[in-house]
Amino acid sequence: MEKCESCKKPFFVSEHKLGMPGSKEREPITCPYCHHTIERMTNGWWNVRGATEEEQKRFEENLN
Repeated sequence: MEKCESCKKPFFVSEHKLGMPGSKEREPITCPYCHHTIERMTNGWWNVRGATEEEQKRFEENLN
């Protein structure tokens, strides 16, 4: 899980690698809540999904 830099809500990010050496590029990671976008290097793509209220609560509890 990651926390959005803009709205501060947590969401899940997973990387799907293509396994092609030497093909790393910057790919977008877009917050499912506020649509703030960052880019991170990968040789595949990023899959993003929002967290349930329960998952968000557990994430915040683990930060404290």
